[in-house]
Amino acid sequence: MNMARVSSKTGKLNVGSVLVVGYNSRVAACSARRAGYKVYSLGHYDDLDLLRCVESSIRFEDHPSSIRPFLKKLDVDYVVLGAGFEDADVPASMVLGNDPKIAHNVCNKLWLARKIEELGIPQPAIYTRENVRYPCIAKPIVGGGGHKNFKVYDESMLPPEDEYFLQELVTGTPLSVCALSTGSEAMPVSVNEILVGKKWLGVEPGYTYCGNVTPYITRFKDEMFDIARKLIPALGLVGTNGIDFIVNKDGPKVLEVNPRFQGSLDAVEMATGENHFQAHVDAINGKLRPFKIKQYGYRAILFAGRTTRVVQDLSSPETADIPPVGTVIEKGNALISINATGQTRGEASAVVRGTIRRIRKGLQSV
Repeated sequence: MNMARVSSKTGKLNVGSVLVVGYNSRVAACSARRAGYKVYSLGHYDDLDLLRCVESSIRFEDHPSSIRPFLKKLDVDYVVLGAGFEDADVPASMVLGNDPKIAHNVCNKLWLARKIEELGIPQPAIYTRENVRYPCIAKPIVGGGGHKNFKVYDESMLPPEDEYFLQELVTGTPLSVCALSTGSEAMPVSVNEILVGKKWLGVEPGYTYCGNVTPYITRFKDEMFDIARKLIPALGLVGTNGIDFIVNKDGPKVLEVNPRFQGSLDAVEMATGENHFQAHVDAINGKLRPFKIKQYGYRAILFAGRTTRVVQDLSSPETADIPPVGTVIEKGNALISINATGQTRGEASAVVRGTIRRIRKGLQSV
């Protein structure tokens, strides 16, 4: 570990090299590389575009019990903890982002719901087994992505109480706010549409996360930004963080907080034209600045509708999370991401759909 990580003159972080850890580390790793940092990755995937962004990549099959052994092998200044590793056993002084102990609480949706209630911020009601109203939604107490969420219609469908909690079923549009924070002040960047359960992207209707579109135009933008300005510092979060909402005619309600780099950041970077990793570092160092939306950014995640082999190089300016030729993707798993821009949402969407048609020519059913 490099010990000269804080400037003796300014007290600010000196960031030269980072290890990005997460099931999918590509978003943060490639943003860091574009910002000029030396990047290493530890993740579940070895996608082609990730490998082009990093000095070296370590792949794991199963979630490692500790990432400390990997830190001993690499001389890096800081660690960036991504999805699935927000509360990893790493000294807080090494984390370029949120203290893992703080992130551990925020990732516990029951703990978070109580905190949101204390702050008087709108959220769907949390039920106990005694006061539950059907239908409701069951969610894992820890974990995101939506794929383990399901509707509960009666007592026979109730899940294990120590693994799941029950929440009011609120219909509406799933949205998120990306915000940067110094710890005492938060600067919202954008409102993003969350794509979930899109059949045209290869998943069954439901709660599976399929990507984002930035911006999303809503009359509740100011209210959502105000919630972000209040909630993020109250949780003690720094750098980039995301808040997921469900929004209908009654306004926004908070669903969860992601204390890490979010999947929406491809869309956010495309929409703003700004490097989000550098903004993350600047925020931790106490510097915030407003962002302007310049165009639409669209990130779609294509899933394998059946077990599929990649038979052609799928690399293009519009593709990300690119599996190597020969990779076999099991039915229901994410296959590749498509990124597109446009002056309208429809224009960006048309590029995404056209790219998907080209991708399918490089795939073969197994």
